[in-house]
Amino acid sequence: MQYIVIIGAFQALVALWLLQVKEKKAGSSYLFIFLLSAIAVHLIIKFVIFNFIPDESIRQQMNTFIGACYGPLIYLYALSKTKKEFSVTSKWYVFLPLFVLMIGYLTVSCVFFVLNHVDQKLLDLYNEFSLIILFAVNSYYPLKAVLIINKNKNLEKVEYDVISRISYCILLMESGVIASKILLYFSPEEAQIINISIRSIAYFLLLVICLLIVRKSLKTEIESLEEVNSNDSLKIIINKDNPALNTIDYEVKFNELWQKMDESVKVQELFRDCDLTLDQLALKTEINKYQISEMLNGYKHKPFYRYINEYRIEYFKIMVKKAIEKDESINFLSFAYEAGFKSKSSFNRYFKEIIGKTPSEYYKSLIKEKTFRSISEQKFGLS
Repeated sequence: MQYIVIIGAFQALVALWLLQVKEKKAGSSYLFIFLLSAIAVHLIIKFVIFNFIPDESIRQQMNTFIGACYGPLIYLYALSKTKKEFSVTSKWYVFLPLFVLMIGYLTVSCVFFVLNHVDQKLLDLYNEFSLIILFAVNSYYPLKAVLIINKNKNLEKVEYDVISRISYCILLMESGVIASKILLYFSPEEAQIINISIRSIAYFLLLVICLLIVRKSLKTEIESLEEVNSNDSLKIIINKDNPALNTIDYEVKFNELWQKMDESVKVQELFRDCDLTLDQLALKTEINKYQISEMLNGYKHKPFYRYINEYRIEYFKIMVKKAIEKDESINFLSFAYEAGFKSKSSFNRYFKEIIGKTPSEYYKSLIKEKTFRSISEQKFGLS
């Protein structure tokens, strides 16, 4: 069992590194990062306990609390992939069982440390309580996740597969609780072997979850590269035959879809979200992210962030003009943040690139224009 634990912990850390390097940091990606982190910490704690805690009852019986976050995390991931503008913070309460178990685990551990021995009654009480909580949480939320993705018809297959398979792994782990209770009832004398076997299967399933996340990350990247390569090949073939047909084909293919997406970005002011990514835009507009990428690069000939930042700059310009007309004070950085920019440097860079002037130069030109207009109006009035 110790070998499974250390291999699983190492696998979780490798998967965590891969996910951080390869995935864009959308909210949904962070949920898998948290899940991998939890698995790694869980298995590392178990490895330390198995190797450095002499008391056999703690080594073989004491439940850890970290497993209480597995079900809620896959549930939140399913919601993030199926609901527009979903906020993880709106479901903060799903982690209450985790915090309750954490307090219980640390309290019991401190009591044992102070007493310098294990109180078997207290340990049994904690184990029974934690077992009920873990079983309830990791049965309810994975089932909810499976129901959610089965109701959603627009979910990509790669997302459907990873959510359903991780959910089934968690449910299978919890079915081990029922199996152990049945086996212990009929063969109580084999308690140690049964506990070790069930725990080994659970740790192996955690290893499988790590592999599923890595597989999903790599598969998404491969599909993205294949899509880009196929689009590039298509554009080369069209351009060789007749460059003019390239524009016509894209116009026929994307005109209506582009209007739908562009209208959503404009009307809902999606560009004002400083953390907006291609994945989030696809979710909010219900358009496949590869189609959005092809529309932007092939149809409109501009990358994603250029497109979004053009809207942000237009919004900034409108705010500046309104402030000038009302003779209000102007804070460039405050306006930039309100428009959706995340930093001063990116705002200044994109503003200069798109407008051809710095924000202060643009502001001065508006002031001059207003002054000139006022003088002209005064002269016209005098004449």
